[in-house]
Amino acid sequence: MPCRNAILLLLLVSFVWVACKDSVSPQIHPPELSAPARMGAIVDREFTQPLQVSDPQGLDVDLTFMGLPAWLEYIPQQYLLQGTPGEQDLGSFDITITASNGSETVSRDVTLTVYATESAFREFELQSHLIRSLGSITPGMRGVSMAVIDFSGSLYTAFTGDMGPGQSHLLLDSESMFRIASVTKPMTAALILKLVDDGLIGLDDILLDHYPTSLPNAGSMTIRQMLSHTAGVFDHLNSSAFWGHPAFTPTKVWSVTELVHFAIQNGPRFSPGMGYGYSNTAFCVLGAVVEQVTGLPLSEAYEQMLFEPMELEHILYDDFSTASNTIPGLALNNRTYEYHLSAAGAAGAMVASPSDVASFGRQFYGGRYLSGSLTGELSVNIGARHGGQNYGLGTRIWTAGGIPHHGHTGTLMNYRSILMYVPGSDLTIAIHAHDTHNNWFNLVDDLFMYVMENFDHAGTPPIADIKESSQERISQYSEMY
Repeated sequence: MPCRNAILLLLLVSFVWVACKDSVSPQIHPPELSAPARMGAIVDREFTQPLQVSDPQGLDVDLTFMGLPAWLEYIPQQYLLQGTPGEQDLGSFDITITASNGSETVSRDVTLTVYATESAFREFELQSHLIRSLGSITPGMRGVSMAVIDFSGSLYTAFTGDMGPGQSHLLLDSESMFRIASVTKPMTAALILKLVDDGLIGLDDILLDHYPTSLPNAGSMTIRQMLSHTAGVFDHLNSSAFWGHPAFTPTKVWSVTELVHFAIQNGPRFSPGMGYGYSNTAFCVLGAVVEQVTGLPLSEAYEQMLFEPMELEHILYDDFSTASNTIPGLALNNRTYEYHLSAAGAAGAMVASPSDVASFGRQFYGGRYLSGSLTGELSVNIGARHGGQNYGLGTRIWTAGGIPHHGHTGTLMNYRSILMYVPGSDLTIAIHAHDTHNNWFNLVDDLFMYVMENFDHAGTPPIADIKESSQERISQYSEMY
């Protein structure tokens, strides 16, 4: 009898459990809706934007819109936005898209901007790509700013992030400036080569003919060798003796004579013309050559010979700043005023906006500043001839995805910079950051690839493989380059 009662009780519990289970409705999940946060359209040109809509349960999904402009139509059967804006529609529209499957909803906020020209739209696309790439390739990086100038001279800028510690409430803009480090070197090379163009010095002149100095081998090294890092000059910026010197302080102003002293103490790396060895010291001495030949302070020489003729407005040679004498408009990090930039001098003390760096690169490398013969000398690979890196006259040389280009890298005080000029397309790219990231050069190559695919009007073949490019750039990288 007890056994029979237990069986009946078990059957009753099972019946109740099944009944309760059948009475509970299955959980309904919200639909899935994907739309870009930012969209762009061009006046008098048809705009179409597909929306990605699905439902986990296979239910029908309806879309509703708030803020949809009158010129834009939603086509439900295709989940498509379509329309043609007019001039009266210029500006931005904030749209909220809501997807419903009858039980659950999900919403997305979208900003749609109508642009007057294709050029403005292309800049919008560049900005969108930069934001996506920064998030996916260098997540956590404080900010990046870039400029592109195409063959017609049209300038495009893109930027994202804030101005750094103490001014993080301010966002980067097209005029924000960065320490560009060794991208200063082609600018110093420009001054030297302008003096060559004007017949005041010769590329193969001996250093001692133009600048009195006790630098080892000054009586045999040439200006060309100093510009190409084949003169064998010791590099003070990559020397622990310099950074550990008792006189070193954050405000210590260094003279070129003092910097040369380290080269004298340590001796030459090799005889001039017998090897390749990157030397910031050599470029600091080239700055002194400019002063000696022109009779101008180096800052004035840059201003009169480079900035003014090139119409560069957001650029300066930093021979003055300290933590108590700061630079307006400079994006900051925790190392911005770590030491006085006289330590880098003509090798790396420039501060500039990406637009001015790109403008410089276009004029310098594109034959708009020097004579044609000297412009051609810039990218002759002297470094490789001497068993070193791919280097010309103040110029690094690369091939990425089969596309030859040249320019310079720059890094110091946690700033990162690169200038690239593509001669086959007359295309210039400048990218700058005030933060570090292990994937910096992966970001550079991603942006290079995007620009070549979207801004090249010269018919350069599409990039097939850019994997080796980052490694090539990394191999030419050091804290003071």
